[in-house]
Amino acid sequence: MTASNEDRTIWGRPMGEVDTNTTLLLVRHGETTWNVEGRVQGHRHSNLTDRGWDQTRRTVHRLANVKLDAVYSSDLQRAHEAAELIAASHQLKAKLLPALRERNFGVLEGKTLNESARTAGSWLIQWQADRLLKSPPDGESQPDMSERVMEALRKIAAAHPGKSVAVITHGGPIKSAIYDILRIPLSLWDLTFIGNGSITTLRGIPDVMRVACFSDTCHLEATSTGDTMEG
Repeated sequence: MTASNEDRTIWGRPMGEVDTNTTLLLVRHGETTWNVEGRVQGHRHSNLTDRGWDQTRRTVHRLANVKLDAVYSSDLQRAHEAAELIAASHQLKAKLLPALRERNFGVLEGKTLNESARTAGSWLIQWQADRLLKSPPDGESQPDMSERVMEALRKIAAAHPGKSVAVITHGGPIKSAIYDILRIPLSLWDLTFIGNGSITTLRGIPDVMRVACFSDTCHLEATSTGDTMEG
């Protein structure tokens, strides 16, 4: 009996062909003091809380038995602290990429929503009508952040075909990847949440990535809490 074309392929790839799909494990950093206080973080620094450090340790433990070929990280401290620990547990060195940073929120960084209203009230009024296309004063727009993050992830996947790579970053960049891959309108941004210390798994080739797991926090157990401000 002659095999059909479908029989000769596995997941769209000819049988016997080397698997070039890259697995990207997107890790959000642990909880910070500004997450708890509801302050906008963006590019600004905020220390991890005790819970944040516990989330970090549990995430490192969760990935300890996963074969990693490389570790990349945002160069912001709250992310690369975890990246260095994850990399060290695999005898690797974390590669820091500014393109993996959280969105630049400009003059809003370090402020609560009420404080932001006093600093940039006119911008906030416009933002309510067009939350994604309006850049905060001295900041960047949501689409601009999404574009730089996706470009970085595609380059990482291209550099490590068939390998597994940990990418330690922030809630915004991880969401951007999910929305881009699944073609979810950015207008629905508030309908999803990326937990601190969570792992979101992507798998595929640079131009065709698939979402294999979304915001997994099972390894955090008792440290899991409710919604905290992204960043």
